Amino acid sequence: MGRSGTGRKAARGGQGTGAEAPGRERPTKGARTRQRIVGHATLLMYANGYARTSIEEVIRAAGITKGSFYFHFRSKEDLGYAVIENASAYILERLKEALKKPGLSSWERLEAMLREIQGIVEAADCTRGCILGNLALETSHDHPGFREAIAAAFRAWWDLIASHLEAMKEEGHLPPDFDCQAYAQFAVSALEGGIMMSKVARDPGPMRTAAKLVLDLLPREVEGRVPARKSRPQGGRKAAEGPGTGMRPRGRD
Repeated sequence: MGRSGTGRKAARGGQGTGAEAPGRERPTKGARTRQRIVGHATLLMYANGYARTSIEEVIRAAGITKGSFYFHFRSKEDLGYAVIENASAYILERLKEALKKPGLSSWERLEAMLREIQGIVEAADCTRGCILGNLALETSHDHPGFREAIAAAFRAWWDLIASHLEAMKEEGHLPPDFDCQAYAQFAVSALEGGIMMSKVARDPGPMRTAAKLVLDLLPREVEGRVPARKSRPQGGRKAAEGPGTGMRPRGRD
């Protein structure tokens, strides 16, 4: 697929590469240069897209020579794979960290993960959307390799959600026959749609509504029984009015 190298580190907070985590071996000078290139390319493609980001812009932003760039990457397409991997790894790590937060219930960890997604998008004032979603829309037709890499990134995202839901099911928080994989795919689809609508509207409301409904539509096991699902009138739910508000279904502790 034209990728070069492995073990790429995600850009910290969307701001390029950061310091190595404690206990990790310090990367070589060449590895740090490569990380810097990928970090700046990620920022540029997040802001401008793949087609409108040139190799020359990446070279200038990273402060390297053309020879240094081509030492690490054979082509712009090669760099594109690295950017997808970088963005995917960064988002997935943020979600994993949210699920590991101490002192939270299973429901609260799920909510914390959704807030992480909101935070990444809202940090850019909802003007840039999701970098993976953006690249999927832009490149899927002409770059099947990119499409496959992005699809794998989304699968990793919903596999993480499904794994958490399976744990909740084992704890008795969800019905025994609940389809965790199907619901996780729905959750990612709903969130990506909400993120896209927030980008178009320049308003976090659609994304927050999607996140709220992802939680609200989960069934809950109460005293060993699944409560009957009541039909709800369309449009009867109110979107969250601010960051972190209105996301938890009523009655959950």
